[in-house]
Amino acid sequence: MTLKIKRYPFYVGITTLIVTIVVILTGMFLWISHRESKAAAIQMADRLFSEINAKTMERYESELEAVAVLVGTAARMPAMATLPVGGGMSYPGLTLMLEALSYYDYLFSLYTGYGDGSFIQIVAVRDNAQLRRLFDAPAGTAYVLRSISADADGNLKQRWHFLNRERQITGERTELDPGYDPRIRPWFVRAQQEETAFYTEPYIFSSTKLPGITCAEKLIYGDGVFGADITLNRFSISLEQQKVSDNGMLFLFDRTGRIIAHPTQDPIRAGTNGTLSFLTGAESIDPRVRAIIAEYQDHSADILNRTLEMQIDGAAYLVRSTALNAALRFDQILASVAPVSDFTGHIRRMQQRVFLFSGLVLLVLLPLSLLVSRKISGSLTQLELESRKIRRRDFSESLLSDSSIKEIHSLTQAFILMKSTIRDYTARLIQARQDIERLFSAITELIAGTIDAKSPYTGGHCKRVPEVARMLATAAHASKAGPFADFRMASEERWQAFNVAAWLHDCGKLTTPEYVVDKATKLETVYNRIHEIRMRFEVLLRDAKISVYRRRLAGEADETALQAQLEETQRRIADDFTFVAECNVGGEEMADEKIDRLQRIAGMTWTRHLDDRLGISPDEARLKNRQPAPTLPVAEHVLADKPEHIIPRTDPDPFEGNPHGFNMPVPENQYNLGELYNLGIRKGTLSAEDRFKINEHIIQTILMLKRLPFPDNMKHVPDIAGSHHETMIGTGYPRGLKKEQMSIPARIMAIADIFEALTAADRPYKQPKTVGEALRIMSLMRNDQHIDADLFDLFLQSGVYRDYAEQFLDPGQIDRVDIRTYLSTEGMKVEY
Repeated sequence: MTLKIKRYPFYVGITTLIVTIVVILTGMFLWISHRESKAAAIQMADRLFSEINAKTMERYESELEAVAVLVGTAARMPAMATLPVGGGMSYPGLTLMLEALSYYDYLFSLYTGYGDGSFIQIVAVRDNAQLRRLFDAPAGTAYVLRSISADADGNLKQRWHFLNRERQITGERTELDPGYDPRIRPWFVRAQQEETAFYTEPYIFSSTKLPGITCAEKLIYGDGVFGADITLNRFSISLEQQKVSDNGMLFLFDRTGRIIAHPTQDPIRAGTNGTLSFLTGAESIDPRVRAIIAEYQDHSADILNRTLEMQIDGAAYLVRSTALNAALRFDQILASVAPVSDFTGHIRRMQQRVFLFSGLVLLVLLPLSLLVSRKISGSLTQLELESRKIRRRDFSESLLSDSSIKEIHSLTQAFILMKSTIRDYTARLIQARQDIERLFSAITELIAGTIDAKSPYTGGHCKRVPEVARMLATAAHASKAGPFADFRMASEERWQAFNVAAWLHDCGKLTTPEYVVDKATKLETVYNRIHEIRMRFEVLLRDAKISVYRRRLAGEADETALQAQLEETQRRIADDFTFVAECNVGGEEMADEKIDRLQRIAGMTWTRHLDDRLGISPDEARLKNRQPAPTLPVAEHVLADKPEHIIPRTDPDPFEGNPHGFNMPVPENQYNLGELYNLGIRKGTLSAEDRFKINEHIIQTILMLKRLPFPDNMKHVPDIAGSHHETMIGTGYPRGLKKEQMSIPARIMAIADIFEALTAADRPYKQPKTVGEALRIMSLMRNDQHIDADLFDLFLQSGVYRDYAEQFLDPGQIDRVDIRTYLSTEGMKVEY
């Protein structure tokens, strides 16, 4: 018997196949997305929680470490050992405490308690109306000064003074917090056993009844303890502002289960007797807090530094707990918690849209599949032509004629959908590129900010130079006449390359030691060695006295004559040291007679009895061991250039083969720390080795940027960034380039760098120039062909100098300027 097979029309088979494929793909997508959604949510939450916890903990730990450094520094200041008297306004440490409270806005108060019961405290009220009410302080109170000091009868008396922002007394009280004794406070008691600064467990402050923590350390000088208070309310506000997800939050607890900070719930409870204490996790009204703290107490080792899923009140939550840095000895844990639905909601919505879209596609395909037979050939031809467009990467919209054949219609629709998807994917790629560019820009600005923060001698230079450079480049781009009529920053890529070069023009300063950049005196390295030389002169003074006393005992001369000789010797020694100290400052140019006097002074000797090779580092020992140790005691010159003062160059080729054409002369040695050598510097405080190390930053800038794999459109970034110390006539560094060898953006960088440096108000070693003074100096540099004359004319005529000054300079620096005074002869003829 022959099996009868039912035959179906072609379109029915194709229709059935298409419908089957759509249904299967939709089902597979829904199944896979359902299976993977939770894993993806946990991965997403893990990355998010890790980043949020890390940033929050970093900010939290940074504040705690800064307070610990402040407390440790204050505890080592001799002035802090002075007991407060009267109302405390004459206390030597008062200015330090007020300045610290003004600078660190997260500090609540600073204080010092003493072993005799004396006490002084400054509380920062700032604009907190609640604190003013708590202290019943008058309006305008910025600080509350509390002192406990002995009166004329030796009795301790407590006073409260209210200070305004000008630190003037505006009121006084005496009845607040009576009976306070710092010696019985936990921070004072614990400080007697601790060697360094420490943090207390959170507790309730005595005077304000506010919860907080204390960092304290015993004074090095005197019987006292210096402390700093931080209120926990600040941490709660910070946690409230930190958004984890739509329904997530952060909170802080300690290892005993107490709630330290919560964004919405007050962690303090009042007891039946009026006492205040911290809520425990079990007492919290927030079920998430109760569950997380209970889980930590049961499985502390398993919950830390991991993102876990927990069921809380029937809902799934993702939780991550991070412990505070153990080095702070402050046992607290930051917890992040958010419902799983915050991370899977978009996946469920996408599934619903896919399901609905699939249904719509099926509804459309079924009737259309009956009409494609009459247009099969024409439709297939159109599809073939569309495939060629795709091969040419042309994904533009196309008007495809429909077909009466269902199968061809479905293929046409799938083709359109594919092109749409490709267009969407291309758009996402473009967005991803933009995101990467923003990230790169942020990293670039972060590096520049790091350079600015490295030393006060650079201030905000790396941040402001891109601003003035961008203004001048914009003016050149917009020029329709003159030398820059044909100059155009024609693409976004050119602007991006210029911007990166401007932000990173001084990135090589990361390699420059701070003590070289900040070298304020000739003998300064990581410290000022004039103190060593002064001690040698002190020895000479002592030896002079001993010599006279010995001669007096031996009866060698009349006592009056000996005393006169001693006084003359002491005067001469003191005068010689004063001269050496003045030479060290480097304020005046060293004439030949000063060099000769240094040589004569260097001929004086003193006797060393102790081994100078004990207690030194291995590097210093290697330098000294190049010469055999002399037999003690040994006579040494009060000023000397010793072999160990020569620091040999560890890298004989700082130019890395010099493929970039650097022509800066390289000193033979890395450093020469010789005392006579440095004191004999003719002008300023920098030796040739120091000057090379500072100037070397531009070499390092070029080398560092050359190592980066810039795309072709940014390959000129190193040349733009590394040419701002060149001149128009080849006398600059590091390559001695001339004007024709530098691009216009590179020459723009030189003007931007100079103008910002001249007008910068955040350099501790100089006063900022006014706009007029800066332009006068730059016009002289233009005359010497150090900067581009055409660009300087454009800088003046376009008003870039004025626009920058109005945005970034102090109003006192902006004076009246007649640009005609500074324009070049050619600049007078051109109107940009």
